[in-house]
Amino acid sequence: MHLKDTTTGEIMKALAELLHDVGGTSSLALNLVALTTEDEREEVEQAASEAAQEHPYRLIMVIPRDTDAVEPRIDAEVTLGERLGAAEAIILRLDGPATAHVSSIVLPMLAPDIPVVTWWLLDPVRYGLEQELRSFADRRITYSARATDPVESLYRRAVTYVGGDTDICWTRITLWRSLIASAFDGVSAEVRGIDIAADRQDPSAQLMAAWLHTRLGVEPRIVDTDVERNSEHLPAIASVAFTMANGETMEIERKADGETVLRQAGMPKRRQLLQGRTLGQLLAEELRHIDPDTAYKHVLDTFREHHEPAEASA
Repeated sequence: MHLKDTTTGEIMKALAELLHDVGGTSSLALNLVALTTEDEREEVEQAASEAAQEHPYRLIMVIPRDTDAVEPRIDAEVTLGERLGAAEAIILRLDGPATAHVSSIVLPMLAPDIPVVTWWLLDPVRYGLEQELRSFADRRITYSARATDPVESLYRRAVTYVGGDTDICWTRITLWRSLIASAFDGVSAEVRGIDIAADRQDPSAQLMAAWLHTRLGVEPRIVDTDVERNSEHLPAIASVAFTMANGETMEIERKADGETVLRQAGMPKRRQLLQGRTLGQLLAEELRHIDPDTAYKHVLDTFREHHEPAEASA
């Protein structure tokens, strides 16, 4: 159902009519408020549809459109199921002053008594909405890799962190962290050095270094590397190598085709596939956890403490 130059009341009336047509209110797990652009709308819809298979929710997609328009305007599309799967969906296109008042527009649309998650596929600083979308959310998901300066965007996330914040760049290294943790099963030697071959401008690589520093007490060295990936949602990490106090080494290397090899002294090579997940799979993983991610907080603190912001280095 498409509504032109509409109001919040008319949008909610349209949603109520659609729900009535299918026999009542659907069972929702959470509200998901997504900030995106028109160019990224299709990607967001695909990811939301995939994640909704695990988490039925009310999706409110906010697309700032003509921010310079004099008059505020709201155009909306209201759907139930259809291309967005197991979700109620309200797609908002905002013009003019309406783009600066997202909270007052979105709040009346939220389903009551369930958690609210905000998801920024784009950098919220670009539209001055960083605090605007924080005000009503239980959990906030960003994707620093999509910012103009990804590492500085991650640093902003670290400086302004509040409980409930997380970033898709952290989710991207879940499989790497699991692989490294399993490689250390049975290893008793102390780690003396860590080299990470990775794109230094990838926030996931920075978070990997901070995570290893937090867990092992050794500050890794990131060796800037041009990493070939078969998915943008993979971290730009080619290998992680450890030097032990006894002189032995251990290395985990991921090749461009996804084959990952663990080389460890005195043991045969271990191989497995480490492929990139879809944006929907990454989003679904984040939506499984509504409580604050304390591990991410500790890692983000370590990153912040050791990162030299651009202003300081200029």
